Amino acid sequence: MLVSAAIVATVGLLCWRHRSLPGALPAAVMMLLGLPWILGAVLEILAVELPAKILWYKFASVWPLAIQTARFCFAVDYAGLGRWLTRRSLALLILPWLIYLGLILTNDARHWMWLDFSLNGTVRALPAAGFWILMVYGYLLFSAILVILIRLFVRSPAHRPPLVLILVAMLITHTAFVLDAAEVSPIAPWELSIVCAGVSSLLYAVALFRYHMFDPMPTARQTAIEQMREGMVVLDAGQRIADLNPAAARILGVSVAHARGRFAAEVLPADLSLAGLLQDSAGAQSEITLGRSEARHYALHVSPLHDWQGATLGTLLLLHDVTEQRQTQAQLLEQQRALATLSERERLARELHDSIGQVLGYAAFEVEAARKLIGDGQTTAANTQLARLAGIVRDAHADVREYILNLRASPSTQQPFLAALGHYLDGFTQNYGIQTELAIVGLDDEAFEPDAQMQLFRIIQEALSNARRHGDTRRVQVTFEAHGPMACITVQDDGRGFDPTQPVGEAGSRFGLQFMRERAEQLGGRLAVHSAPGQGTRVVVEMPVALSR
Repeated sequence: MLVSAAIVATVGLLCWRHRSLPGALPAAVMMLLGLPWILGAVLEILAVELPAKILWYKFASVWPLAIQTARFCFAVDYAGLGRWLTRRSLALLILPWLIYLGLILTNDARHWMWLDFSLNGTVRALPAAGFWILMVYGYLLFSAILVILIRLFVRSPAHRPPLVLILVAMLITHTAFVLDAAEVSPIAPWELSIVCAGVSSLLYAVALFRYHMFDPMPTARQTAIEQMREGMVVLDAGQRIADLNPAAARILGVSVAHARGRFAAEVLPADLSLAGLLQDSAGAQSEITLGRSEARHYALHVSPLHDWQGATLGTLLLLHDVTEQRQTQAQLLEQQRALATLSERERLARELHDSIGQVLGYAAFEVEAARKLIGDGQTTAANTQLARLAGIVRDAHADVREYILNLRASPSTQQPFLAALGHYLDGFTQNYGIQTELAIVGLDDEAFEPDAQMQLFRIIQEALSNARRHGDTRRVQVTFEAHGPMACITVQDDGRGFDPTQPVGEAGSRFGLQFMRERAEQLGGRLAVHSAPGQGTRVVVEMPVALSR
């Protein structure tokens, strides 16, 4: 019995050293409360007279319920439910023990605990009603402890090895206590319980040293998972939800208890192709949007889980909120688009001033010349002058309509690049009767930055304008194709063509080729023109796609 006391004290002190960790402080209190219990039992055995034996029997009887209460607090705290151990709940747990202590102290007057004592080698007590009531309460605590620890055993594989030892230790001590209470112990009362308490303490020591029962790492890991902002969902091999943290439950709009055991397809968004993501053994990433009134965007990372032999155990899903990033990117793109639009409007204003201003100045000069001819009576020459002026005005009117179309069809937040280009081509056909076609292969709006979209839009507009003004074309085809990291944009018309080797400045300023080349160079690309008389013109722009694509 003294050896058992030494073991109990040693394990209690070791638990006390880890008292900052969940379960360690109640375990230390549980062990240290066993010392006065053992002391009372030893002194009862050593006593000779019956009154002395009864005194120490009562003293030893004070502590088992206190030990059981401490064991219950240990189970609650060790299972991660320490938030339940408030001052109020602790006071309620201590209250039955205080009543028990009061009944023992007043037993000689009221006999609510024991009716009588006898000596048959050792003290034999005749239990009263209070004894049996508190005995039932003690075993209710014991049942609650079993439920809490078995629940932890089922839910946390990392806790299973030490839990097996703890459960075995509990069964040993309670079996011995039952044998003592039933007076069928093979040795003297208290001796079997105390020896078994020493054995149980050894099992706690094994759990403490061999299986690191109070290792802070699992606790810290569990705390980090519980408090992390990212949602974490663990699927088993059958794609059922094995576990999820509070953040994932909040993101998916379900409770943890309700989600566990359900198929992932029942909880995750219906439009998510989880099967396709799971086929990527190296892990995959997707993006999902949740919520209706206030949509949130989440990056979904899918990773397989393997055991030490490489066999697939399940799948880990991580949900990272990227809503603020997407909003910031959208604002940045909008700012870039607004700057590109403003820059383009300034450019168009300069072009209008240079082209339409010159045309109007020339028209004013021609009108004055025609008036002078009419005044001099040269009617035929005046008619010729006015006819030439009418053609100039018609061309200027067509240019103004084209400028208006260019401004109205520009890309914007409400009208993405490729959609704006399609609307522009439709308006071009309606204005000039020239058939247009748009073909897109392997590219989308994200392939082009906002500034690149505006520059490319103007290059295509200039190519179409040249085809209308100088090519006498009836059909134009615009094609977008992806060639690896490069995008190839082609504008092909069926006009009369020209000789590209003719120096710029001849034959009507060569269709603004210099203008288009400068824009293509600003995009980090190049522009090529292929044409021949009678064979139409093909303008080809090659440029890199956006890095964020």
